[in-house]
Amino acid sequence: MGLEESMRPGQLSNGGFLGEHEKLDDVLKADDATVRRLGLTHEKIAARIQYFIDKVCYPTREGSLIDGKYLVGGEVYRGGQECPWGDAGLFMPNSEMDLFVVNQQTGERLKFPGGIVHLIQVHHFHEGKESPYRVDPERAARILEIK
Repeated sequence: MGLEESMRPGQLSNGGFLGEHEKLDDVLKADDATVRRLGLTHEKIAARIQYFIDKVCYPTREGSLIDGKYLVGGEVYRGGQECPWGDAGLFMPNSEMDLFVVNQQTGERLKFPGGIVHLIQVHHFHEGKESPYRVDPERAARILEIK
């Protein structure tokens, strides 16, 4: 099974890293163009997401207030998610959790799997537009106030 095929729903993950008909190369190119247009880097987006993971340490469903402005919480599961590229050891770091950040000033909420940091930082992959786990770079920049 090839990389793109393994990213489809029901393969490496139930929801899939890509939608049924998405092309990995198209998703990567479109997200890279968005990140460049915003004047950011994938690494900067990944670092900001990691900041919230580190601050919350062990997320709760109710969430914790971070920096007096962001409600951060989520759930921790048993096990984890392997990287589709196969380069993160058995599981991607923090992939045993799903998290959320609510910007209390705007009311906007960003949901993301903990493993997204690895995918964005190493592979510049924010997941497919049809994936339930996608972290749209423009939305992430706005909600998390990445400059």
